[in-house]
Amino acid sequence: MTNATLEAIFARRSNRAYTAQKVDDETVAVLAKAALAAPSGSNSQPVNVIVVQQVPLILELEKAVIDYFAKTGNNEVLERLRNRKNKVFYDASTVFFLAVKNHAGTDVGIMSENLAIAATSLGLANILLGLPGVVFNDPDTAPYWKGKLGFPEGYEYGLAVAVGYAADEGKPHEIDLAKISYIK
Repeated sequence: MTNATLEAIFARRSNRAYTAQKVDDETVAVLAKAALAAPSGSNSQPVNVIVVQQVPLILELEKAVIDYFAKTGNNEVLERLRNRKNKVFYDASTVFFLAVKNHAGTDVGIMSENLAIAATSLGLANILLGLPGVVFNDPDTAPYWKGKLGFPEGYEYGLAVAVGYAADEGKPHEIDLAKISYIK
């Protein structure tokens, strides 16, 4: 059984290398709308979408994330970042930041999946990113970054989704069918 939605779900990869090609405004608007079309508990719609396409701002945030892990001495994450050429956003031209209120993590997850599948269906690479959250949660840096990105009052970092044109194919996820149980 197959259809366009299932094809996009199974084709989606976490891409960690992007070209410099920009995602056009119309496509960005469609992706933001797809994110907002996600269901939420009691239709509370607790997530705000912030789209960043300013490369200097993305690079500044990337450096802040690396600096955070250097400051805290988290050598495991620093080594992983070094292995990825100190890339947090992997040179993606567009990053969707999902700011959330009321600890609605499930709603953020659903919204990010809508965005990722929509991007894949349009031929765009993407990756979901939790790592940048450290600078939005650190009391020393959170006011600056929330202000810089225009987080509404009372909203926290939920997740980021980097989107762009793939410079590599990404790696497919292994699907472990043993994790499915049927009760009939």
